[in-house]
Amino acid sequence: MLLLLWMPLGRSLAPWLAWIVITLLICGLLINRFTLAVRVRHMPLLMAFAASSVCSAWLSPFSEISLRRGASGFLLMLVFPAAQLIAANARALMLVRRTMLAAILLCALDIAWQYAFGRSMLLGVAAPVDRYRYSGSLANPNEVAFIALLLPLALCNADTTRAKSTRVLSIALACFGVLLTSSRTTLGGMFVGANVNSWFGTRRFLKWSLAIALAVSAVAWIGDFGSFRKRVGETLHPQDEIRLQTWRIAFDAFVERPLLGQGPAVFFEVNEASRKLPQIQGRETPAGGMPWVHNIALELLTERGVIGAALFAALVIAIICDLRRGLASVATRKWSAALAASLATFAAMSMLDLSLLKDWCSVCLWLSAGFAASVAQQNSEEPQGVRAD
Repeated sequence: MLLLLWMPLGRSLAPWLAWIVITLLICGLLINRFTLAVRVRHMPLLMAFAASSVCSAWLSPFSEISLRRGASGFLLMLVFPAAQLIAANARALMLVRRTMLAAILLCALDIAWQYAFGRSMLLGVAAPVDRYRYSGSLANPNEVAFIALLLPLALCNADTTRAKSTRVLSIALACFGVLLTSSRTTLGGMFVGANVNSWFGTRRFLKWSLAIALAVSAVAWIGDFGSFRKRVGETLHPQDEIRLQTWRIAFDAFVERPLLGQGPAVFFEVNEASRKLPQIQGRETPAGGMPWVHNIALELLTERGVIGAALFAALVIAIICDLRRGLASVATRKWSAALAASLATFAAMSMLDLSLLKDWCSVCLWLSAGFAASVAQQNSEEPQGVRAD
């Protein structure tokens, strides 16, 4: 929960707080292992992926940097089994989902507050001088993507009248906050999540999401909030997209070390080294200061090689199989649909942004994946031949 509440601040956790969180996760996993309270799924795959990542960092040309910078990513993989332990307890799961909603609302309110009063509500960060892309207390406007990833989970199973009102207000505030940041990737991710949820859940969710998104978009266009018109214009001119240059550098780096890659979290060094090389005729000089690839599939290949990417793909396939089992049961269909929406949103946004280098991305990914694995575990505990009504 501490990790979830940290997200709206957009700042690194204090070292002592980070170690407390990790220590609690480790203690919880050890207690569960000795008491055999919950069988944690897919741990061999997760450990194999972690081991290959460590080997890649150890053998990297930037070994010291990769091990130091990737340490938090290695530790945050513990969120995956921890999420399975949380999901085994209904009260704990409800508390985490409420914390998700609190983090989303805090972030959206913080961004709206900065727009209205010139300073963020949480950390007092001043609004940008050019009044462009408000981000509240977040370090970067694109970090608001966690709203799109957690929103389906936070608002799942809102069946009561009061809960439905909360859901509508939360979606409206979340859309408004996203529009103020002008994060095109996040807005697209929210649309993907709403569609996936409608396939397996209720189509009312899609209708409400689309209606609110269109209404808020119209208001943002008329008022030009967060330089919305400018960002739409940039989207219509993809030939100026700097990501294409970044992807070319990442592919060249993958070809150079295809098995284990360049090492986790070292794309900044790879990019800077590429800038110093003589440029091939017809190629533009890549941008400096680019710390991640802006495509997680290519990032995995570049930084962890074919071995790491294959192990990650195997884990993804296992999670998809778990979701299929969850969607087949009436008792877990809504929750599984929300998990599918969250993971599909992550996959869609990961093609143009996101990175395992970012702690909040790892938290969202491993949390959703752990909950998805727990759904299959719950179904396997049902009596043979008996389905929940």
